[in-house]
Amino acid sequence: MKGINTENKKPKYSEMLMQLVEQFDEQLPETLSFEDTLEVGIEAWNLANNKSNLGEDLYKKELKAHKYNDVIEKMVVNKLEHFAEYNNIIVDFSTENDILQVKSQTLEDHFNSLLSRMINVKPTKK
Repeated sequence: MKGINTENKKPKYSEMLMQLVEQFDEQLPETLSFEDTLEVGIEAWNLANNKSNLGEDLYKKELKAHKYNDVIEKMVVNKLEHFAEYNNIIVDFSTENDILQVKSQTLEDHFNSLLSRMINVKPTKK
């Protein structure tokens, strides 16, 4: 009997992001493009994943810094209720040929990537 590959049975981050965005897109301005709406969803997704690390005061400050903070706050609550165990940070997306693809990293890999970029930044000449 062959083993069953359960790897592909896990929800895809692109599908979860779409579910999150679709629930709240009507609460965002109609003038936002699809990509802009996805970016709002990604901001909410990543903020939800960092909420426990930030502490309440810093979380509220981060939330307030977002343009659509009322919608993002609702998205954060929804993300934590429905997708709490999926805690990768969404770092990029594309919508080529009307197909959403999402690139995500673990929090640790994302942090290491940011540190690496900061270390490798060369000073600009004025």
